Amino acid sequence: MPAAVEFLNVSRHFGSVRAVDGVDLSIAEGTFFAMLGPSGSGKTTCLRLISGFEQPTGGMIRIFGQDCSDVPPNRRNVNTVFQDYALFPHMNVRDNVAYGLMVKGVDKRTRHDRAEELLALVKLDGYGGRKPGELSGGQRQRVALARALINEPRVLLLDEPLGALDLKLREAMQDELKALQQRLGITFVFVTHDQGEALSMADQVAVFSDGRIAQIGTPSEIYEKPRTRFVADFVGSSNVLSAEMAASFGAPARPASLRPESIGIVDEGARVRGRVLALRYLGAGTRVVVAVPGGELSVFVNKGSPVPQQGSDVGLNWDPQAMHVMEQG
Repeated sequence: MPAAVEFLNVSRHFGSVRAVDGVDLSIAEGTFFAMLGPSGSGKTTCLRLISGFEQPTGGMIRIFGQDCSDVPPNRRNVNTVFQDYALFPHMNVRDNVAYGLMVKGVDKRTRHDRAEELLALVKLDGYGGRKPGELSGGQRQRVALARALINEPRVLLLDEPLGALDLKLREAMQDELKALQQRLGITFVFVTHDQGEALSMADQVAVFSDGRIAQIGTPSEIYEKPRTRFVADFVGSSNVLSAEMAASFGAPARPASLRPESIGIVDEGARVRGRVLALRYLGAGTRVVVAVPGGELSVFVNKGSPVPQQGSDVGLNWDPQAMHVMEQG
C-alpha cells in the first residue's frame, strides 16, 4: 500500500534561501503525523508543497503513490485548516461549512444536510444559523475543521491550527483533534512549533531545523533518544553532556543527553556531588541547577518532594540507561 504522502529529496528555494533542503519522508495512511520545529525551519513550506500552494525546486512529491507535480491544489484530495480559520464573516456557519460543496455545484438541500452532519461531528449541533463573529475561538476552529472535512479529503493538513487559542482551550482541542482523527481514520499532517502538542497527539514526529529533518520517529523515540543537540534542546529540556563529561559518568566518550526528570537527589550512593546554583519554581515541581565537576546539571524535583536550599551540597544519581549517547553534539 503506498504512503499517503512521500517526499523524495524535495527542495524549495526562494532565491538564496533554502526553505526546504533535500527532505525525504514517508507518511503512512491513517496516521497523525506532526511536523515540529521553530519558525523558519521549513515545516509550513512542506505543508504548502503537499497542498500544491508551492511547487518544489527539486525532487518529487507523491500523494498515495501519484506524482503530483502537475496536479493543481483542487485535485489533490487534501484540504487545509489554517491558524486564522479563514471563515467568511458574512456567511452563517452552515454555509461556511458547505462552501466546498457549493463550489462543486451540489444542490442546497444536500450540502446543508451534509454540513449539519459535519457540525454534529465536531460537536456544534444547532450552531448552523450563527455567524462566525458570534462564536468563541474554539468554536470557530471546529467550524474550520468541519469545512475542511466536508469534501472528504484523504489527507487533512493543519497549519498551527491551535496557535490562537488560550492554554486550557488548546489542550482541550488537542484531545478532540486526536479523537477525531482516530474516529475518521484519515491522515492528519499537523504543523506546530509546540513540542507538547506534537508529543501528545502524533503517531510520528518529524523535527525540522534549517529546512531539513533533524530526526523522525515516534514521540517517545524523539524525546528519549534524541539524535542531535538541537533535538535534545528543542524537544523538552535536556542536559547535553560533552564527550568528556559523559565519559566521566561511565558512558562512551561522546556527547550524550540526560533528561532532568531522570536525575534524583540522594543522600547516599551518589554518582556525582555538586552545589546548588539556582532554583526555579515551575508549579508541578522545581528545577534545580547543580554545579558539578565539568559543568552543570539541571534536575527536576516533583512537587511534594524535598527541595534543597540554594548553595547547599547535594548528591545526584540516575540510571545509566537514562544517558542517551547522541550521533551529533
